[in-house]
Amino acid sequence: MKLIYTFISFCLLTSIATTSLAQSQTGSVSGTVIDSNTKEPVGMASVVLLTPADSSLVTGANTDFDGLFRIERVPMGRFIMRITVVGYPTRFSSVSVSESNPNAAAGTISLNPRATTLKAVEVVSQRELVQFELDKKVVNISQDIAAENGSVAEALQNAPSVEVDIDGNVSMRGSSNVTVLVDGKRTALANLSLDQIPANMIERVEIITNPSSKYDPEGTGGIINLILKKDKTSGMNGVVSLNAGTYDNYNTSLNLNYRHNKLSLNGGYDFRQHNRPGNSSSFRTTYFPNSTNPDRLSFLDQEQARTNLDVSHNIRLGVDYYLTPKRTLSASTLLRTSKERGSNHILYRFLGENMAQDSAQTRTTADREEDFSMDYVLGYRQTFERQGQELTADFIYTNHLEDEFSNFEEQYEIADRPPLLQRTAADNMFRRIVLQSDYVHPISDETKLEAGYRTSIQRMDTDNTFFNFDNTFGQWASDNLRSNHFVFDEQVHALYSNFSSKWNSFSYQVGLRAEQTLTTSDQRTQQEVYRNNYFSLFPSIFVTHDINQDNKVQFSYSRRINRPRSRSLNPFIDYTDPLNIRFGNPRLNPEFINSLELGHLRYWENSSLNTSLFYRRTTNQVQRFREFNSETGVTTTSFINLSTGSNYGAEVVATHSFSNWWRLNGSISGFRTELNDSRGDTELSNNQFSWNTKLNSTMTVWKDMAIQVSGQYRAPMVTIQGRMEQMYGVDLGIKKDVLKKQGTVSLRVTDIFNTREFNFLSFGPDFEMINRNKRLTQMVYVGFTYRINREGNQRNRDKQENNDDAGDMEEGF
Repeated sequence: MKLIYTFISFCLLTSIATTSLAQSQTGSVSGTVIDSNTKEPVGMASVVLLTPADSSLVTGANTDFDGLFRIERVPMGRFIMRITVVGYPTRFSSVSVSESNPNAAAGTISLNPRATTLKAVEVVSQRELVQFELDKKVVNISQDIAAENGSVAEALQNAPSVEVDIDGNVSMRGSSNVTVLVDGKRTALANLSLDQIPANMIERVEIITNPSSKYDPEGTGGIINLILKKDKTSGMNGVVSLNAGTYDNYNTSLNLNYRHNKLSLNGGYDFRQHNRPGNSSSFRTTYFPNSTNPDRLSFLDQEQARTNLDVSHNIRLGVDYYLTPKRTLSASTLLRTSKERGSNHILYRFLGENMAQDSAQTRTTADREEDFSMDYVLGYRQTFERQGQELTADFIYTNHLEDEFSNFEEQYEIADRPPLLQRTAADNMFRRIVLQSDYVHPISDETKLEAGYRTSIQRMDTDNTFFNFDNTFGQWASDNLRSNHFVFDEQVHALYSNFSSKWNSFSYQVGLRAEQTLTTSDQRTQQEVYRNNYFSLFPSIFVTHDINQDNKVQFSYSRRINRPRSRSLNPFIDYTDPLNIRFGNPRLNPEFINSLELGHLRYWENSSLNTSLFYRRTTNQVQRFREFNSETGVTTTSFINLSTGSNYGAEVVATHSFSNWWRLNGSISGFRTELNDSRGDTELSNNQFSWNTKLNSTMTVWKDMAIQVSGQYRAPMVTIQGRMEQMYGVDLGIKKDVLKKQGTVSLRVTDIFNTREFNFLSFGPDFEMINRNKRLTQMVYVGFTYRINREGNQRNRDKQENNDDAGDMEEGF
């Protein structure tokens, strides 16, 4: 606890010391707004500065009765200037503030009702599919055709730094330990696989490869932050979509927003039927080096076919109430139900040395799963007179209930041997409570202090019962040796502080996060309790050099952690495939990662280039580990902590607009992975260079018709006992605006050439196994989206922007 008190004292002393720092240099923008016809000044016009990347608000002012305006305390950079006033179309122009020109003169700006101005509005407001900032990449899902009727996992196949396998699992730069947030928070939606989340719920995705101390340090590879769609426009508006795909895949959604005065309501309903049959095969070669015949071999050939149908419903409700222009209360809830049905059929063929079949057997599994999740989020936000000063507080309650049932039937070639019947039942519960508060205190225009506190308390309770059918008595009997009741409790208490400032063309941020973690693994069936409590510090450093407004370099360092999750901790044995069983390790320790990154960002008029060099060093790295028992013929897969692991490489991401109808973005990343471990007298190590590349082309060819073609390739990647083989595919999407742009029809073809597979090779001292996995990936989707009250929505949006801009400037809201 002394370390925590020392850390709090450090934050307070830092705040007091930095109040004496001098004001950093800023500039101003001034000009005059007149009527183009009468040449008279236009008073009370709203003049605001927007960022070119995403049109977000920077600052602004109103013109006086003589049409004059002057915007003070403008940071250095290039901006879009937007002028709006009742009775005139919105006008856009560009302006730059630099050290050589700190007081930019916009001159005389004429407003007129010509239609060409409206075309300019549409061009300016359109966002690129991928945008870059030095500390993160932003994927605007709403611009991706895959988002019309696909999942978030499918949409992220076009995103840089992210790889997605055929089961919807994501990894970043070779690491599958990625933290998923929703609106910056760990919620029930964030606990789902990205393959289960409809992409049309998401406005954009933030990919943060090296987060600062402000963020939860969980996740080796970084953070994927999903930003839900919201609309603050006055009145009622919304979007409804219907989509259908081959093989009985359907999804539909309705999202509504309503704002009036101080009240803002939003809600949504999503239905999804997800059907993905698949097949797999494996071939295992067994060696007997310690037997009397060391050249002896045996083989196991498996063929597996499976079906899976998942039907889910999501209901979202949210409310924001503006107590005052500076104080906002918010509340939201998410309810999700899911029913999943599946079957699995495995054919085992046991082969001798001459590859002749000695025997065979089959195992059929029928399973069902029912889930119920709910989230409750309460939030408070307060701004102050000083621009940028903000206090937020959140309470998050997550509860997830899951019931699983599986029936197994094993058939043998032997005529007088009855079939083996088994059954499992599981009651699973996950509950989390999070309390979080963040405070931002600007000391000057370029200097600020951030601090916050977060407490997370969670419990995972899984009660698995295993049954055997007794053929003698004709009834089911519980198998206490295979049943397991496992309870995992975790508490994480955290404090953090970040200090950032700027000196000439250099800006920097230093931060420190302190966390106390308390964990208990309780195997109640075996009456074994394992406690692991530890205190950790997570520093971060960011240094940015602005060569000019279009050319920036950043160095960053952070320390992160990856705490073991339920599937890697739960010791219950999965007997779906009794010759290849899987179970967790409740004594796993967390991974600790030191991550360094050097990035360069360069903009041109129609292009951008983002290059990165990265290095990641991991201790206690968690990896799957397979062992083979030659006496039983069973392969066991569990999880172990390696001694060390390293991952380093480079990434290049680029965008280019050939014209106003053709945009291209692509990325290529190359990295080397090195894994090392000592297990008894055996030294394990493996290393390999891997790379991946993505290319996405979007073309608007005819009357609001867009065509998107994207391709991805991932080279083989190393594991401690083998490698994952290459994966690649090409997707096509077409969409066309109809009904005066109130509707959109879309067509999407996934995996055009049917090439996406998940294959891997694993080996040990006495076995080698080749696995092939193929799910249904080649599908065709058609969809229709309708925007409710689009025309009235646009009029309200223009009016609301004027009110919000005035409120931001007059009230600091």
